[in-house]
Amino acid sequence: MVPVSDFVSTLRLLVDVPVPGLMEMAIIKAAQQFCRDSKVLVRTRQFDDVFEYQSVSVISPQVGTKGKVQLKGAGIVNVTSKGEALTSGYDFDVVSRDDITFKADFSDVVITAMAEPIINADQLPEVLFHDYVDGICAGAANLLQLQPTTSWFNPDLAQYNYREFISAIRQAYRYAIEHTPALELSNSACRREFF
Repeated sequence: MVPVSDFVSTLRLLVDVPVPGLMEMAIIKAAQQFCRDSKVLVRTRQFDDVFEYQSVSVISPQVGTKGKVQLKGAGIVNVTSKGEALTSGYDFDVVSRDDITFKADFSDVVITAMAEPIINADQLPEVLFHDYVDGICAGAANLLQLQPTTSWFNPDLAQYNYREFISAIRQAYRYAIEHTPALELSNSACRREFF
């Protein structure tokens, strides 16, 4: 995990905001959208047994250096029991992006899910810093430059930064799809018959 403050120097090259904490909040919001759209953070959680009506978080709590939870689930990729896929709505209910409730007892359960930072995170996964810092900071700059009545308001530059942010998301998404086998299964095309 890397402190959010490590991203600030890169963001400061795009926009300089003198208000304390505003740049960090923009970085976290951009990182959340980046993780949801790119599917770059995939986590697996395993259970020997789960029981009917048991609710679980789809990812293991990932804590920072001070013991504070930093990530939450951002959506389910798949859930299996003894290697067989379980069905949402039939075998389990999706309560939120981070929680599911099982409708029966299952053993050897594996949950594969996407992760994202929580809104008050003070640390982000290293992969976001080392591989995607420029894209995330472009997204954060876009958020900041669209704030009217501020000295850093610049909609033209915000639009440019948004395009850079989307480009980084697309590159990360392609990488995630190519290198995460579980994502390939979840994105298979639906076969339909039309009469």
